Amino acid sequence: MSDRQGASQFGDGAEVEWVCRLLDNARLEILPTAKADEIAKGVPERYKLTVTSSPKLGVARTVELATELRRRGFTVVPHLAARAVRDRHELARIIDTLVGAGIDEVFVIGGDQEQPVGAFSGALELLEVLSTLDRRPQTIGVAAYPEGHPKIPSSVLMDMLLKKQPYATYAILQLSFDAGAILDWLRAARSQGFHLPVYLCLPGTLRIDRLLRIAVRLGIGQSLRYLEKQQGLLPQLLTGGYRYDPWTLIESLLERFGPDHEQIVGIHWSTFNELTRTVEWIESRQRELRVTAR
Repeated sequence: MSDRQGASQFGDGAEVEWVCRLLDNARLEILPTAKADEIAKGVPERYKLTVTSSPKLGVARTVELATELRRRGFTVVPHLAARAVRDRHELARIIDTLVGAGIDEVFVIGGDQEQPVGAFSGALELLEVLSTLDRRPQTIGVAAYPEGHPKIPSSVLMDMLLKKQPYATYAILQLSFDAGAILDWLRAARSQGFHLPVYLCLPGTLRIDRLLRIAVRLGIGQSLRYLEKQQGLLPQLLTGGYRYDPWTLIESLLERFGPDHEQIVGIHWSTFNELTRTVEWIESRQRELRVTAR
């Protein structure tokens, strides 16, 4: 927990059980610039690793790092950016490589390329083709946006999410610091027919100044305002060195604990390759929770 709150602050066993489930079901997102040797030294093999897609490095680097990590014994989830894949034939080759390496899960997104390199302009088109391939992964994740997308209207986002749902096993929520916004979105999405289990997205213990730059790029202004209100970021930025405490969001979700939480099944950690710090934070909290549960 944070310096201000500890695991002993939980209200009942259901809350402890829910947080334990979130921390146990952890996925560590890594950038494709990472080196497999360094990852293997700093991350226990029990953690699931997801490898992002970079417009600069291309899908080949994502596949290369994912397969190398799989050879080292990790469970790996490569991100497939639709706009970075040329056509059905390239998609089939990618999937053959991944499945052949023992990778049976992918996370499908549209991608950050300004212009698609080929036939796929978004995730739905790739998912439709993926569903027709002879070899395909057993588990597929898609993205969801509780606070919207800087380039896509909210109504379009929900329509596309519902169309992607039949092809998907789960969804990962985009980074958000506002528990109220997350739960409001879940209720609204469920009322429109969305039923997939979801993962929260948390940034690990990043420095606040770096985290703010990322949040601005993602267009999550509501969360920035919430974070400023809750944590008083300006003084912390001036003093320097302050890091985000992920417990802030978990604690806020616990204050609203109820049936909506059952749809949240784990945490997708956007580590930005600060893997060791993230693992240390997770395992420290798990130890505290085990003490609380006794």
